[in-house]
Amino acid sequence: MKKILLAALFALSTFAQADYEAGIDYIVLDKPVKTTTGDKVEVRELFWYYCPHCYNLEPTLNAWVKKLPASAEFVRQPAMFSKRWLNGAIFYFVLEELNLLDKLHEPLFHAIHVQDKRFSSKSSFVNWVSSFGVDKAKVSAAFDSFGVRVKTNKSQLNTAKYHVKGVPVLVVNGKYWTDATHAGSHEEMFNVVEYLIEKESKKITARTHGKSVITTGAKLSTTIGDKLSTTISTEAKK
Repeated sequence: MKKILLAALFALSTFAQADYEAGIDYIVLDKPVKTTTGDKVEVRELFWYYCPHCYNLEPTLNAWVKKLPASAEFVRQPAMFSKRWLNGAIFYFVLEELNLLDKLHEPLFHAIHVQDKRFSSKSSFVNWVSSFGVDKAKVSAAFDSFGVRVKTNKSQLNTAKYHVKGVPVLVVNGKYWTDATHAGSHEEMFNVVEYLIEKESKKITARTHGKSVITTGAKLSTTIGDKLSTTISTEAKK
């Protein structure tokens, strides 16, 4: 019995430590896309409000994001493959513009997939947002704003840069992406992303440590140089 238990534990340990393979479990981008999270590993979700898979993934994704290591940061991006995807992107950036994402991101998913609201017009979306006590004029202004238009255009350009075929997709540090198709399931997709986060975190730590060593060395060199110069000057005066 003990041998069987040990064998099972060994198998689990081996699975947990197994490396994932590029081109099979995840895709490596030929040209990395610029990130927005500074020294933290960026984990970017590409999604679409009208995507049922994105809707179903939300509860699991939100729980997983709460457990991300301090070295990583999660960001969302509405994907845009064509004009058909435009409204979904506008909706997201309008909510962002009005600081309503925390309040209405999940309710919007619910309205589309449970209440079967299509939001096929600007007015239908504006009316829905205003039903939560938001000034209708502000929602309408945000919908037509230059800022939302710029973010929507940028989202379309970025979607193309990632070379993905559908959503939901998780992109790690602008270098790798994976989805349920490559990972095997949505559950396994998170394991792949955790593996990539660890991989990138090690690189960032090594890079930061290298900079620290160089900076310390430069300061030490300057200090020694200053002391030597002072000593030479003192001796010269004697």
